[in-house]
Amino acid sequence: MIVSVDRVLNKIEKTMFFIAGFVCILVTLIIVTDVFLRFIFNHPLPATWEISEILMPFIIFYAFAYTLTIDAHIRVKILTERVPPKLQFWLFIIGNSISFAICALLAFYSFRLFWRSFIIREEMYAAIKIPWWIGKSAMPVGMVMLMIRYLMQMIQSFKNKKSE
Repeated sequence: MIVSVDRVLNKIEKTMFFIAGFVCILVTLIIVTDVFLRFIFNHPLPATWEISEILMPFIIFYAFAYTLTIDAHIRVKILTERVPPKLQFWLFIIGNSISFAICALLAFYSFRLFWRSFIIREEMYAAIKIPWWIGKSAMPVGMVMLMIRYLMQMIQSFKNKKSE
């Protein structure tokens, strides 16, 4: 069951990672188009900066879980590499537990901010109407995925430890 959950989770993470990449390219194209139109035709796109600001959280938060999956997060190993394997295991579990708890808190409170923004139909001050809740939706989704990935890593670690 863990393997099938991990496989589904991995597909979701890859999809979110590709969405983050697509949004990054989209923001780049919007900015390049705005600069081109501004300097060539003296007619920029309306609300380019605001649209970029709304899309930026997707680039950041949608890539977190996949980055953890491929073990590309930054780690400080100066101390953990010098302790016995049994202690390394427990330091890994403690670190993941703390990370899980922080992600849960961030997911909960960012969801509250997103939901409030969605309910009151909060809009950004710009030349066009841009709903704030779109950008605020990225953090809770990204944090939930990261939280689930930390949980899966802990479960997998205990499973590997048991089989040894």
